[in-house]
Amino acid sequence: MKTVLAALDASAAARPVLETALGFARLTDATVHAVHVTDGPVTTPESLATRAGVDLRLLDGPVDAALLDALAGAEVIAAVLGARATPGGRRPTGRHCGSVVEQARKPVLVVPPEAAGEAPRSIRRLLVPLDGTELTSRPVVDVLCPLLADQVEFLVLHVFTRDTMPRVLDDPRRDLELWGGEFLARHCPNATEIELRVGSVQAQVAAVTREQPADLIVLSWSQDSSPGHAAVVRDVLADTTLPVILLPALLE
Repeated sequence: MKTVLAALDASAAARPVLETALGFARLTDATVHAVHVTDGPVTTPESLATRAGVDLRLLDGPVDAALLDALAGAEVIAAVLGARATPGGRRPTGRHCGSVVEQARKPVLVVPPEAAGEAPRSIRRLLVPLDGTELTSRPVVDVLCPLLADQVEFLVLHVFTRDTMPRVLDDPRRDLELWGGEFLARHCPNATEIELRVGSVQAQVAAVTREQPADLIVLSWSQDSSPGHAAVVRDVLADTTLPVILLPALLE
């Protein structure tokens, strides 16, 4: 049986975490199991789990270690965590969330507290920023796609920079359309649409989510958040009100 873990705490983030877990479980034909590390009151997690008809398991020990151990279970395909406890926080992710996503060897959905909506969250349209490298495209094809048990729309976003913009375009519209088709065939054959933009990735992700409906942002990353790394992941998490699924780039 496939399981999606919903890590519930006592903060405002707990409800959108559970909503997102239910939506992702529906998409992957999985069952939701809620977990809570017993470092404080359990009233909110218990109430939410009971209302949703979801089993709640209480975990002991340090929060990071307990969540990582639960995520390592053979039946678990992904975990869903709150990005931070309150809306408008100064950091993209809280300490525990940041530690888990850096060490997890499975997909983790990071949910901002601003993402509250009706339960379960419907996940049908996925925004996938890709840069044309194996690092970003392979986890989407090899890790995420095999989990999906229902139809989704993949909106692929490729953002050109000054260095990556094609130098010679005889017919810009035609040539970019051809380039886009070749890009999808190579890097995301399951995609249904591609957006070609120019600028910074994080700014264009924000622009696309304002202009077009999306339910989930898909990001592959190296799990290295040291200075000079993971700028796109950090900025997207800081700005978006949508859940973001982080795929570890497990390249040999």
